[in-house]
Amino acid sequence: MKKSDISIIFDKNIPDEFFKDFENDVEVQGLNLVIESREPTGPMACAEWFILPVVFAFIGKSYFDGFLKEMGKDHYQSMKESLSNLTTKVMKPPRIEPTLFSTKGKISSRNPFSLAFSILAEAEDGYTFKLLIPKATNEADYGLIAKKFMDFLSDYHLGIATLESIGYISEGCRLTSGLIFVHYNSDNNSIEWLNQKDYR
Repeated sequence: MKKSDISIIFDKNIPDEFFKDFENDVEVQGLNLVIESREPTGPMACAEWFILPVVFAFIGKSYFDGFLKEMGKDHYQSMKESLSNLTTKVMKPPRIEPTLFSTKGKISSRNPFSLAFSILAEAEDGYTFKLLIPKATNEADYGLIAKKFMDFLSDYHLGIATLESIGYISEGCRLTSGLIFVHYNSDNNSIEWLNQKDYR
């Protein structure tokens, strides 16, 4: 089965209509777009950042390396705007923020990131970027965060941005999961790598 260019995967308790605007704005001929529900996540034995959020977007390498080369920049701008709007829609009130339960000491009190929404994107060598979104605050510009991540991905697939340019340090940071965690640093107005060890 062909891997999707773009996917939106969401908890089945959220109505499909919630994603209709995104689908209508993004879907075009030649784009392999998947929007589907999944069963709610059950008990998991893993750190918080590895838990699937209630809603997540996935952007395949094929979107940048294949689809956009044929369709041009117009769809990229539409996709960026639509993803920005969806991010804001998920994170604004009424918010979809799950509550975690665990044995003592298993949940970090220092984790500032949401389990409501995230954006995953295929990188090189089998790795996947995971954009961590701040928990709901009045200060966070969720639409801007999504746009900055899209711009980073575009630069990354063009060879302009690299793992090193976002601060990734490979020494001592073995990626057994294949996930590269990143976030938007509002002070620097840039996407930056996050070391999970700093938030335990």
